[in-house]
Amino acid sequence: MRLKPGNPMGRAMMITLFLQLIALGLAIPVLIKLAGVPTGLALATAGGTALLCLVAGGMFRTPLGYPLGWLAQLAGLALGLISGVMFVVGVIFTGVYVFAFVLGKKIDNSTGSVVDNR
Repeated sequence: MRLKPGNPMGRAMMITLFLQLIALGLAIPVLIKLAGVPTGLALATAGGTALLCLVAGGMFRTPLGYPLGWLAQLAGLALGLISGVMFVVGVIFTGVYVFAFVLGKKIDNSTGSVVDNR
């Protein structure tokens, strides 16, 4: 479940991970104060998922980056188990991530190779 090197949608997927990291970091105090989630649980789950997004985004150009990115999406969806609103956040980010992947696969299949326009 990888895209070819140089595919522009790979960068979009990486950016999605970093935006998800920010959203999850901001969700920690919301989970604690508004949803009543215990501090340790909020830090372990949302903080751990945010850390996973950071590691996956940082390693995205290595063979381990894509599997970690998909794992981060699953973890983001699983946060809905501690607070229902997190299902919405998880679905939004997973949807953007999957959409970028599907578009990237279409690019891979239609062109055979992607030219990097940096």
